[in-house]
Amino acid sequence: MISLLYSGNAKVFKGLLISLVSVAKNTCEALDVHILTMDLSDINADFSPINEEQRDFTEKIIKKQNEQSRITLHDLTNIFKGEMMNSPNMKNFYTPYAFLRLFADEADIGGRVIYLDTDTVARQDISPLFAMELDGAEFAGARDYLGKIFIRPDYINSGVLLLDIDKIKETGLFRKARRFCAEKRSAFPDQDAINHYAQKKRFFPSRFNEQHKMKKDTIIRHFSKTLRLFPYVHTVNVKPWDINGLHKKHKTYEFDDLICRCLAYIDEFENTITR
Repeated sequence: MISLLYSGNAKVFKGLLISLVSVAKNTCEALDVHILTMDLSDINADFSPINEEQRDFTEKIIKKQNEQSRITLHDLTNIFKGEMMNSPNMKNFYTPYAFLRLFADEADIGGRVIYLDTDTVARQDISPLFAMELDGAEFAGARDYLGKIFIRPDYINSGVLLLDIDKIKETGLFRKARRFCAEKRSAFPDQDAINHYAQKKRFFPSRFNEQHKMKKDTIIRHFSKTLRLFPYVHTVNVKPWDINGLHKKHKTYEFDDLICRCLAYIDEFENTITR
């Protein structure tokens, strides 16, 4: 069984479904999925949590690939508010849900788990990543496509991580990272924090977190915000559920069937809720 971790609010449901279905489609292993969420609708109407109806609907879909797969929802509203509400990073390019991965040690999760952002799509079986030897490291990740150039060569992207939750609890990595995010303004708070406080980390090849463009050996394509230099300097931030954007900006077509199927699932879910 492969353990997976996601975090977010109800607005990432499309991305969550696409990412999960893509993982399930490409492996024969059962998936033990953990989703961290919280309710911050009192500060922003868009910040409503992923709910049980969405969890149940998504679980039924991935069970079509393997009946043993399961999804557990973790509501971390209270603990998040207790630690982060006065953070200078609460208002930046990213929503507060970007910090939720740093609370994984406070959820009922143990052992190793693959964390995935909801803008990731699996192209091949991810089980080799789950089986990677950590050699006592707290986590493993791929170098950030831009950060390795502009920040430092060993700067890891936090969109795909292999985490040893037990080791993280032992070293207090996430506790230290949360305190950093709660007290210091930073461009990429959660990512900066884990890179700064990691006692030991390992690196895996970019094929497990391809942030720039598809390659022959790509296993996980991460549609993160990136920088293009030509024909002029500009950023590209196209997400997997935007098929036209994938075609136009990334020249990516191979996920079309998967994405269309998932968008049809979303329509089915919304129609069910409406009825």
